[in-house]
Amino acid sequence: MKFISKKLTDTQKFASEVMVKLENEYEGGDHALLICLFGNLGAGKTAWVAACAEYLGVKERVTSPTFVILKNYELSKRAFRKLVHIDAYRLGSSQELLNLGWKEIIADKGNIIFLEWPEKVAEILPLTSVKIYLNHLGETQREIEIKWSKKIKKE
Repeated sequence: MKFISKKLTDTQKFASEVMVKLENEYEGGDHALLICLFGNLGAGKTAWVAACAEYLGVKERVTSPTFVILKNYELSKRAFRKLVHIDAYRLGSSQELLNLGWKEIIADKGNIIFLEWPEKVAEILPLTSVKIYLNHLGETQREIEIKWSKKIKKE
């Protein structure tokens, strides 16, 4: 699925539509729902997470966890109990993410995890995830492509 966003509000609306689809089609599994965000610096990964967090009821401002690596947001009245936002940009290895409790985070089926720069820690990621590719087309334009793992969607 591809979408061209001409401005931030387009991206926010599309993110909400994707979250509705996930809530309706995610069948659960043996680990948390993992959403991997790919894109260069400034492509809109954190803006995507902020829009999804707003849809999920997060009241606080969502900012990039680049320097703290990981931020948690409690959720209520949703399919998920916690939104976990991870930015792997500054990680030197997958071991650093494991040291932050990755095994426990991914094992908790109540978590929805948004992982920026997943390519930095690819060897420890499960095969089932939603992959979102954000491409910077201009100052406000983005191409957004979503690839769903077959196991994510209900048959």
